Amino acid sequence: MSATPTPLVLSLDATYGALLVGTFIGLILYGTSLHQLFRYIWLFGSDVPSIRLLVAATMILETLHAATTVHVCYLEPTVLLYANWSLQLIPALTALTACVSKVFLARRAFLTGPRSKWAVIVIMMLLATELGLACVLSIKGFLIKNLLTFSTSTANILAACEATAAAADALLAGTIIATLWAQGYRARHASLGWHSLFMTYVIKSGLLTAILNVLALILAQTQRKAFLYAAVNVVTARVYANTLFTVLNSRKLMANGRMEVWADTDVGLNTIAQANRVAQAEMWNVPYRPQTSPGMIKVNVTAEREEDGTRRPRSMAYGHKSDMSLQSV
Repeated sequence: MSATPTPLVLSLDATYGALLVGTFIGLILYGTSLHQLFRYIWLFGSDVPSIRLLVAATMILETLHAATTVHVCYLEPTVLLYANWSLQLIPALTALTACVSKVFLARRAFLTGPRSKWAVIVIMMLLATELGLACVLSIKGFLIKNLLTFSTSTANILAACEATAAAADALLAGTIIATLWAQGYRARHASLGWHSLFMTYVIKSGLLTAILNVLALILAQTQRKAFLYAAVNVVTARVYANTLFTVLNSRKLMANGRMEVWADTDVGLNTIAQANRVAQAEMWNVPYRPQTSPGMIKVNVTAEREEDGTRRPRSMAYGHKSDMSLQSV
């Protein structure tokens, strides 16, 4: 007697339909990533090898992730009952893509100051935990063929994975935003439009990915028989790459990836050390405030001139005001 197939007790709209919509949005964001990649190659083709390797790894993983989600949507909805390899690989690919792209942001946070080093250590531990939990989910997906059994037996692992991803992103965003505020960036709010503020505080800091991961965590706990969280995760994976390219392409480096230092006096060791710190901050797009001279220097000169046999004093003032604007944001 042949075994009868398991009846479809999952909602098609909340599972296959949600994943399909998430894939469509993800493909749009993937096209944006390709455009940003072309712009990066055009502007920073001579970037340091470590950053170029990071960009290449991110785009390779993004391409594999996009192809995997398209393959899932290409299959019939019955794949939701008996998952195939593409659906089972999505958790590990999503976490790996996120971790690789967040390495640049973690390095950026590390360079903001000594106080951020401990936060970055915690962030790296969270990233390793996220990747490990995601790999466990993929392995269990290969071992447990029935998706209903998989969703119930891995609910706690999925929640822990989403929570660690949200915590890592929130800590990254908090470190960057705290640095901006500590260096006086809020004084420029009046002169900046909402678009610049949104890009600085939400996109470049990684706050958007933290919000998306919190949303995925809520959906994973409240809608366990739906793929709404998976759809959000697909979009989040694309946002990671776009965040990386947004930070990279907004740097103020020269087209050849170098900086030029001009000095009217002899260049000493302090000048070279300061130039190296500035170059590193510019390379990783770290918010910094350059060391300059005091804010205002006034020199009063009193002279006398003789007119019609009488001497009359004349006062002249010369002033110099230094620029303390925030750089590299």
